[in-house]
Amino acid sequence: MKPFETRLERSAPVVLGVLFGLCIALLIVAIIMFRRVEERGYSPRPGGGQPGSQSVAQDRANAIVEATRRASPAVVSVTALRTKDVTSDPYLYFQWLQQYYFNPSFQDQFGDQPVLNYTIIGSGLVVSPDGYILTNEHVVRDAERILVTMNDGAQAEGSVVGMAADYDLALLKIEAKNLPYAPFGDSDRLSIGEWVIAIGNPFGYLLNDTQPTVTVGVVSALHRDIKSNSRVPIFQNMIQTDAAINPGNSGGPLVSSAGEVIGINTFIFSTEQGSNLGMGFAIPINTSKMVMDELLHYGRVRVTWTGISLSELTPEESRRLGLGAESGLLVASVKPGGPGAEAGIKEGDVILEVNGSKLRTFEQARRALFGLRVGDETDAVMYRGRKQFTVKLRLAEMPKGT
Repeated sequence: MKPFETRLERSAPVVLGVLFGLCIALLIVAIIMFRRVEERGYSPRPGGGQPGSQSVAQDRANAIVEATRRASPAVVSVTALRTKDVTSDPYLYFQWLQQYYFNPSFQDQFGDQPVLNYTIIGSGLVVSPDGYILTNEHVVRDAERILVTMNDGAQAEGSVVGMAADYDLALLKIEAKNLPYAPFGDSDRLSIGEWVIAIGNPFGYLLNDTQPTVTVGVVSALHRDIKSNSRVPIFQNMIQTDAAINPGNSGGPLVSSAGEVIGINTFIFSTEQGSNLGMGFAIPINTSKMVMDELLHYGRVRVTWTGISLSELTPEESRRLGLGAESGLLVASVKPGGPGAEAGIKEGDVILEVNGSKLRTFEQARRALFGLRVGDETDAVMYRGRKQFTVKLRLAEMPKGT
């Protein structure tokens, strides 16, 4: 037995060394795992060893979540109350008769006038801590009373500072202080395909919750002009998105992934049954800021005036002037003392470009000046006597009676 005991005694230090090395290795692995868990923000709960809910929320947070947290506190619900004469609608008139004969409180409020009380519910965006709110004009049009509901359920009476039907925007005011408001982005820097978030209060109080709804999509297109059956666009320079915009979202913000407001949600394309086709449209925030500033200072958006009248060129006139197919617009008359006259424009001149946009139709001319304010200057490329030159055209406010 002695030789065996000798071999065991010699191998004991080796075995102990291996065991000690394994212990050190396990300790190192444990330290590395602990640090990784710590870096992810997990903290074990007593008795369970599971991640805490706050840490899980931090781990799941992404740009969309952070952008929503930044912008959603400034989103409100806007309720516009109206009364409607129902004598021309048999169904509504029957409803009125029922209420009139069986509801004493209705009789006390409306007397024997054949009218019904109804509401339009949309969304709005707080744009300053002292209670200015931007929304769509169609949300508050003809409203007899406006009620603004905040995220926390608090309500306040709203008044109209000004409305601009051509832009479908309205500026409201409530008596408040220290309201949360969202930062504005630059809608001129948007890119097709970038992520955007639509925030609003779809379907009003049917959801029984004052917290706004969030939907996500991308910028599908830029500078969209949406036309009616006539040649005149009813909306110009719109942002198109596939983020779901539902009834009640009108007036709410379209937000970038950085949490900045880049548009005001306005309308959708839908089927005859009202189903969303995945095409929503928002007014660019740069246009909205211009309108808001005009409403704040003047109570209206001042109409710009060039002091010139234009006519479209026929192919024969274009060839006679030596312009070819890519013709401009003929200056038919110039108002003495107007912006056009001050810029040196004369009757018979041809305007080829305005603000970098080539002109061939009246619609293109309106589009080139859309969104510009009184006092803004724009470059106009002119053609006279087979020579091309550029003038600075400074826009004025349209005189009354023009």
